[in-house]
Amino acid sequence: MTGLKKLYSSYLRGKSLIKQSFNSAPPPKITRITQLQSSYDANDGYCLDQRSVIQIVDVEGNTSEPSWVYAVHCIDKRIGLGLDSNRSAHIQQLLSIKMDTHLFIRYAAMAPCISNEGVECEIVFSSESNTVVIARLPLSGGMQTAVWHSVQMDISHLAGHSGYFQLRCISYAEDVPASDSLLIADFCIASEDQLSRIKSRTFYDLRSANEIAHFSSTYRHSSYAKMQDAQSKSAGGTERSIRRLMPLPESTYQKHKYIFDVSPTSNDSVFTYSARLLEKNLLVGKPDFVQLLVERARLGKPVKVLSLCAGAARIEAAYAAHLGANVEWSLIDINSDLLRLASSQFPPDIKLDLIEANINDVQYSGEKWDIIMCISALHHVIELEKVMKFCYLSLNADGEFWSLGESIGRNGNRLWPEARDRANAIFKNLPEKYRINSHSLQVDELLPDNDYSVGCFEGIRSEDIEPIIDVWFQQVDVFRANCFLWRLVNLAYNDNYNLNDECDINLVKSFVEAELDYYYQGGRGTELFGVYKPRQLLNKTQI
Repeated sequence: MTGLKKLYSSYLRGKSLIKQSFNSAPPPKITRITQLQSSYDANDGYCLDQRSVIQIVDVEGNTSEPSWVYAVHCIDKRIGLGLDSNRSAHIQQLLSIKMDTHLFIRYAAMAPCISNEGVECEIVFSSESNTVVIARLPLSGGMQTAVWHSVQMDISHLAGHSGYFQLRCISYAEDVPASDSLLIADFCIASEDQLSRIKSRTFYDLRSANEIAHFSSTYRHSSYAKMQDAQSKSAGGTERSIRRLMPLPESTYQKHKYIFDVSPTSNDSVFTYSARLLEKNLLVGKPDFVQLLVERARLGKPVKVLSLCAGAARIEAAYAAHLGANVEWSLIDINSDLLRLASSQFPPDIKLDLIEANINDVQYSGEKWDIIMCISALHHVIELEKVMKFCYLSLNADGEFWSLGESIGRNGNRLWPEARDRANAIFKNLPEKYRINSHSLQVDELLPDNDYSVGCFEGIRSEDIEPIIDVWFQQVDVFRANCFLWRLVNLAYNDNYNLNDECDINLVKSFVEAELDYYYQGGRGTELFGVYKPRQLLNKTQI
């Protein structure tokens, strides 16, 4: 027990020193506030740290200021909010919960050993109408591990409510020891796609001070100092004044001029017309896949192309009609009925190889192709890692992998939260006749944002597609666009528009303009067109 006593003694000394360090400043006045006490936008989310206004309350209602403590027994020496047993931390910021809001918490026991009964971290949310316990997170009693506990959860069931969070430390020991305390290193609330950013803001001031001090010290180490001193001596340089950049308001930014002199054709749907308008206004366009095939075919030998998940191969057949017999096609799909339908679209002089296979089970067969393409189908694939390895092994030395119109948005064929908010700001203000959903025959108040992977493979791993491609391939020419426009004009609403009506045409143009404004402000495109060449990781015969 001697070692444990020393460790616990060290913990108590550390707790005391950190309390003194972080409580030396005058305590803030505790009031319920509606804005972050920092330069960050409160709409981004919330992270718990010394900038937060927090009130510690005991079971008798007595209040005290928060204390910040290092976890000396954990491998990662994180600092966190110390919370003694049977006390609660009342976060004084009003938070509004939306769909896709996630909560992340990282916690540990403050001491290396707690009572045998253990403790719980209870998370409570209080709105004007109700108080609910979101989670009870237990810590087993006795000696604690050196690893922090972390939990991320979706709290969309609270969407539409505004309120305050509380964190409670509950001990079940009969005689509660002082060691039954919690340390909360992270407590973050944000939309799912922004959570990583919000987590990184935690203890921003502390991290900034540490970073400045660390690199000021590092670059004075002899490893760097000799070269720097020699360069200073050679240059005869002296210290100069330092300035800061002064930001301009966004209202002064120069806006792109859009081109809308594109008229719909007799074959256009709202979807295809809006897509042409969008492409016309993008400064960088998608690769010209037909031209790339033409250039390869000019080299003389037949170009062998494999299309994954080809289905009825409508686009491949159109390419074949344009390119002629010098391009040979292999089509692979799980659906033999669609493959037969595909074969009827290819002229008899075109060499065509039909392969029935489940792409999730595909393995290297020794066959090689010059081009392996996939047209808007990878977002239906589970075994992306296996498929990309197959493509890497199955390409000739100068071969390429092509992705055409791939859905790389959010899993389940959903919009990213910010893009969805932008789209709904447009959609909810449209007259009812444009919001009739052809599937439900109801007028939608907002755009549906269902997870379509629940009952099938639609968007099952959309978010993983690009990172997994990048494991095996490097980019040659990659284009991403279409943040939310496609959702406004998809099949559910396509028939609500008449492209012979000037008002409807102008409405579509306004959708495209809103999409472009968002895209040029950094919006994430959800449609991928890309040309990739294999990374030279190993000799392919060795894999």
